[in-house]
Order: sequence, then C-alpha cells, then structure tokens
Amino acid sequence: MDDGSTDDTPRILQKYRELNKSVIALTKPNRGYDIRRVPANINLACNRGADTEATYFMISGDDCIYPSNYSESLTARFDSNPLLVVASGQPSSGSREHSPSGSGRMIRASFWRDMGERYPLKAGWETWLLYKAREKGLQVRLFDDLTYEHARPRGTEHQFVYWGAAMGTLGYDPLYALGRIARNLFARSVSVHGTVNMLRGYLAAELGSDDPFMSRFDKSLRGFVKRGQQRRIAKIAARLI
Repeated sequence: MDDGSTDDTPRILQKYRELNKSVIALTKPNRGYDIRRVPANINLACNRGADTEATYFMISGDDCIYPSNYSESLTARFDSNPLLVVASGQPSSGSREHSPSGSGRMIRASFWRDMGERYPLKAGWETWLLYKAREKGLQVRLFDDLTYEHARPRGTEHQFVYWGAAMGTLGYDPLYALGRIARNLFARSVSVHGTVNMLRGYLAAELGSDDPFMSRFDKSLRGFVKRGQQRRIAKIAARLI
C-alpha cells in the first residue's frame, strides 16, 4: 500500500511487480499523515491481497528493516504453539515494547478471519486485536531475541491525543491510565505538551465522544480490559503495603 509516497516508492513497486506477478501494489494520493487512515489502509490491503490458503500474514510499516530470518523465525514459533495468534519481534529503536508491535506483527490467518478480517476504524485498533485474543484465551507474544529496526523516529507529537484516546476506547481503568500517562512524562518519552494531549484524548474517549474514531469498544471487551488492570493495580498495592 503506497499512501502517496513522494520519493521513488512508486518506481520501486513497479519494479517488484514486473519481477513477481503475485505482488499487488495499491496506490493512494498523498493527503498528509493521518493516523486515522492507517487501519483503513491495512484493511484495504488485506482485502485486496487476501489469500485463503495463507496460514499467517505479516503487517509492516514502510520504515522497517528486518533481519533475513525474521518471518521464518516467527512462523516457526507459531507452528510450535497452536494457541499463539499474534506475535512480533522487538523494535531496536525508540521506546521498548511490552506487547507485539503494530509493524512487524504476524497474525495467524484463521484468527484474523474470526475477527472479521479487518481492524476497527477507531483509536486503539492495534491493541484491540491483542485484547480480543486474550479474552478468547489465546496467546500474544513479543520476542525480545528477534529484533528489527525502525529507520525513522516513531510517532509525532500531535498524534498523542489518539494514544490517549485508545486507552479510553478500550476501557482502561482511570488509575491505570493516569499512571501510564505519568510514566511516559517522567521517562521523558513524551513531552509535556504530548502528555496533555494524551490526557485530553483519554478523557474525550472515556467520557464519550461524538467522533466515531474515538468511540468506545463493546462493554464485554472494556470490562475484560479493566478487570485485568485492576488486578495488576491490586498486586502492586499489595507489594507496597
């Protein structure tokens, strides 16, 4: 999916199409960066490139550089664990991930079909898939021994409002959400302005928003997410006491 690249990407895609007829390249006009279009683009690419015979598929951002054994290593781990449905390696640049990353993410195709073969068009779409897997008793994994590189800085400050909104749409416990926002601030991974945007996004989604992209997920999932976080908070409190 070429979302309006202004460099040599269209030429490179044409080259790959000439070399391999199975390559499907979709091109859209450049309308500037907008995080809202990302899940829609992924859905369109998955729909146009759907292969009913595939066992797994992988989502990649345009700025990712993978080791030559990346996909082979991930598929081997999936093959050895039938409960594993979403996994990725660890990005070697930027903040350290604690759950499968959005880019570099491999998904079991049967699970993706069960989820409707598409991401929901709302904040928190990437994390939604992980929570749905856990709610169903399935597994998601991030493998620290398998690293890959993001070739440019990840995230832009004006998008932090949607980071916060994702916590609201998914039903994060308020104490847990505030703790996560504060941790980002104290770790200096987010500026003060970005932190304010995160808080603003969380409150807008948690309290109810007219913006469809910031609307809440279903009550069952939100309850599952909140209960899990409350158990974590209780364990932390017990250790401190």
